[in-house]
Amino acid sequence: MVDRFVPWNRKKTSLSWAVAALLLWIAAEADGARAADPFVGVRKLLEAEGCPQPLVAMVFSDMGHPVYGNVALSMKIRESALNYEAFLEPSVLARAREFWNTHEESLHRIGTTTGVDPSVIVAILLVETRLGQNTGTHPVATTLATFALMLDPAERDRVWRMLPETDRVRWTRSRFDAKLQQRASWALRELRALVTLVEKGYTDAARWRGSYMAAVGWPQFLPSSLLHYGADGDGDGLVDLYSPPDAFASIARYLKANGWKNDAPWDHQEKVILRYNNSRPYAETILEAARRLRESRAAARRPAPEGAPVVEAPAAGETSS
Repeated sequence: MVDRFVPWNRKKTSLSWAVAALLLWIAAEADGARAADPFVGVRKLLEAEGCPQPLVAMVFSDMGHPVYGNVALSMKIRESALNYEAFLEPSVLARAREFWNTHEESLHRIGTTTGVDPSVIVAILLVETRLGQNTGTHPVATTLATFALMLDPAERDRVWRMLPETDRVRWTRSRFDAKLQQRASWALRELRALVTLVEKGYTDAARWRGSYMAAVGWPQFLPSSLLHYGADGDGDGLVDLYSPPDAFASIARYLKANGWKNDAPWDHQEKVILRYNNSRPYAETILEAARRLRESRAAARRPAPEGAPVVEAPAAGETSS
């Protein structure tokens, strides 16, 4: 889930963090530590924030080289240019209906207990990960640590040089720097959440794979979202975002906590979906896909008119001649 980029404290600028990071990185440069570990400054910042060193070490235990391409990609993608219409194609919605039928028991139970219509849960999974089929292959911890590096002007300059001229013109250097400083603060917050998840027993968090923005699992939750909204949908005592019932329950919990109501007007529901992903085309697609899924299921259950011919569908594996 690509959440909004919120600084740790809205009342403060990221300047203090930038200064702190630079001081730590200058010290690391002086003793040669950064040459061996490009993320040493990020680790020191987390430890300075109170994260226990052994837990930070676990999160950074499987760290690869900085993934600057992910940062550059985040500055290239234009949400308005994405093809959300593809998710409303009849064949795509047919697969979503089949998915709903397959998981009907879990979706009905979770929808009943949370008050979140299953159609919205299915629509979110359809757009986020194509119903769990595409959850991402990017290293989560490394991605977040690379975004955190953007507090350093030299690291931002490296990414700036990676952008094509059209994107540089679109952003301008001042806006580019401001956005990446904001995202660096966001990444540090998410790394803190990752450390907390390790403390809570997610010992494999250092090896998690996800989107280019570090979202994981079927619902594409960020670490902070998993920490606050992860829900155990199958009653096994664990929250696994790759388990369908847990994914359903976690999405429902997120939406409910942000004010979802099945009978609310469209504009209210849209505001709730915007909390999940701050993109109006995204929110509109979710709500429209959910509406079409509900209508198509209702139509499939509607009895045929009296006197209408009965056409038997072929059994699985059969084809018509």
